[in-house]
Amino acid sequence: MKRILLLSLLAVTLFFSCKKDKDDAFPTLSMQVTEKTLTVQVNAQKNFSVVIPSGKTVTSEWKLNNTVVGTEASYVFKPTSAGDYTLTYTGSNAQGSFTFTYQINVPVPVIDPGANSSMYISRVFEYLPAPGQHINLASLGSLEQAQKLVGSTDNLLSLGGFGGYVIFGFDHSVKNTEGYDLGIYGNPTGPNNASAEHGIVMVSQDKNGNGLPDDEWYELAGSEYSKTTTIKNYEITYTNPKAFADVEWRDNQGNTGSVKNLSKNKNHYPLFAANQDQITFKGTLLPSTSLSTSGLIINKPFDWGYTDSYSVGDDYQNKGYNSFDISWAVDKNGNKVELKTIDFVKVYTAQNINAGILGEISTDIRGAVDLHIKALK
Repeated sequence: MKRILLLSLLAVTLFFSCKKDKDDAFPTLSMQVTEKTLTVQVNAQKNFSVVIPSGKTVTSEWKLNNTVVGTEASYVFKPTSAGDYTLTYTGSNAQGSFTFTYQINVPVPVIDPGANSSMYISRVFEYLPAPGQHINLASLGSLEQAQKLVGSTDNLLSLGGFGGYVIFGFDHSVKNTEGYDLGIYGNPTGPNNASAEHGIVMVSQDKNGNGLPDDEWYELAGSEYSKTTTIKNYEITYTNPKAFADVEWRDNQGNTGSVKNLSKNKNHYPLFAANQDQITFKGTLLPSTSLSTSGLIINKPFDWGYTDSYSVGDDYQNKGYNSFDISWAVDKNGNKVELKTIDFVKVYTAQNINAGILGEISTDIRGAVDLHIKALK
């Protein structure tokens, strides 16, 4: 009888011991979304959650690109910008842990051209010129004149001295295909004694899908980009004289100078700028190509890659515009970037030159076209 009781007690002990071990084991977790590689659109919502067995306690943690973003059993992913994301769920308790990782691609929003798409500029987002002889003139340097770039290549707009810019876009995303993608019209002279007022072109994608040019900019690197005579991260500050006088400037290279007010009939500082005391511009400074020949002051063109330039390498004489390939794009560190499409374009004056009786070198623009759309719809 004692032996029977002892065996029964042993059996009960083993039963409860096994049951306790089983109860203490780490629970089996499963994910509601089982695909490990996903595509989610900008500003779209994707719900993720873990299924935890009833009665089990697990500490949850969600990491997005190695940053903790949640500690609940569920997480809502709503990307505000295009890019590649890594989302990792980790569930743990004293008995162990479980990890599941998602690779999520959020593509850049693209507006495909349609039957009624125009090859011309459809919207001017911002016009902020540097001081110059044409600035504040209604026909060349005003906010109203900037809007005349829409749908046309016939209205001239001055960007003033170094850094002055205009930002515009089309009614669709411009695709990066084989060859040139953009044509930008300026006002260079040539072919004899060809002269230029070089402007650098930058492009951007609407990564956050809000329709505004507030994403990263990329420079389209022209023929001078990698030369030692070109200054990256150049910065210049102009001071408003608040009078019909020269506009003084200083730069981050230790230089000072002025934009000459030869006419003395108006203030050359942009009177519609938000800051009416000082204004600062940053960008890539191209070297001077100014010289006097046969009694004329000219500014020699570079080979290719700049607007308002009568460049032979760009065949301006036959095309009447400067051509640009989106494949030339580089980031702020000079690294090449692959852009399938772009949504915004920025053009700015890229030289800081006093051309004597001709005034400052200031890039002019008359419009732009998507070279993949052959006719105005």
